[in-house]
Amino acid sequence: MRTFWMERRGSAHFLAIFKVCCVIACCGLAAWSGKALAETAEMGGPYPVGMKQLEYVDPTDGRHLAFALFYPAAAPDSAAAPYHMLFFTNLHLYVDAPVVADTLKRPLIMFSHGAGSNGLYYAWFGEYLAARGYLVAMLYHHRANTYDSTVMYTRSKLWQRPRDLTLDITNLLQDKVWGPHIDANRIGVAGHSQGGFTALWIGGARINPDLYLAYQTGWRNNPVVPAYLRAELPLDAGPARDVQDSRVKAAFAMAPGDVPAFGMDEAGLRQLTVPTYIIVGASDTQAPARENSEFAAKYIPHVQLDVLPGLVDHEIFVNECDALGRDTWPEACIDAPGIDRGQLHEYIGNAALKFFDVNLGVQR
Repeated sequence: MRTFWMERRGSAHFLAIFKVCCVIACCGLAAWSGKALAETAEMGGPYPVGMKQLEYVDPTDGRHLAFALFYPAAAPDSAAAPYHMLFFTNLHLYVDAPVVADTLKRPLIMFSHGAGSNGLYYAWFGEYLAARGYLVAMLYHHRANTYDSTVMYTRSKLWQRPRDLTLDITNLLQDKVWGPHIDANRIGVAGHSQGGFTALWIGGARINPDLYLAYQTGWRNNPVVPAYLRAELPLDAGPARDVQDSRVKAAFAMAPGDVPAFGMDEAGLRQLTVPTYIIVGASDTQAPARENSEFAAKYIPHVQLDVLPGLVDHEIFVNECDALGRDTWPEACIDAPGIDRGQLHEYIGNAALKFFDVNLGVQR
């Protein structure tokens, strides 16, 4: 595992540190090893995990804002069986289970999925953190999810993604049932692919308006998109200029995608000042590490970059798949020989837990 902290001291200093840390473990941080995997695998969560579908409506435009909330639950009845999620395995979730009966205010993590995906594709991540005391909101981004998707939101109005997160944070804090369980001073964000980009964006990174407009123009002129859809795509970078939410105190980005293509340049990345963790597979074919994660980490002031070595590809962050899932989506469910998705999830989940615990002030 190539894992290292980078503090901005100029590009020459960065390049020197980068070259060294690609070869050796830096500053005593975790290295990839069988021993590390064994240690993380032994970390069982103290709570069973409940899952509840929630939905709000944006009063300004009527958009439906939906997500699945994962939370520490009360011990299930002995006859209760975990919910079986279609296509996936190795999950242990109890739908609509009662929340654990205590008076603790808990940290909240908002999760942004990849383009055209949905939060439940990453249920393992929500379960991992919820089993250890977190509340985790796994979004279905408006008109950019598996069940309801359009090029308008998956490729043009990308600024709606951080807006979804901001509105959901507000709604959760004001919710009469869930608000009392949330510590408003301990809110983090996580995401994968386009959701990883969203995590950086809402955390404080900014887009270059000219570059974002060029990105929008590229889709407006893309001949593979039907003309009637292209005609509706906006050419307006204004809403994308400032989407930071100051309530977000830490950002965990998994394989953030198309970072420079979406218009995030050096100056914009330097604006992201909250603690940031970027994790990516060395063999990512959809969001190649060098052009995206490593590019972002070069300029973010307080960042930890974690490159999973070997043949680890983009979909490693999605749930483990059962036989039906592997038959239906082999490209998303079947990893390269020698890659154990379950073990990597233990490592990634533990990395996220430690990162959020430290940066949100969680004591264990």
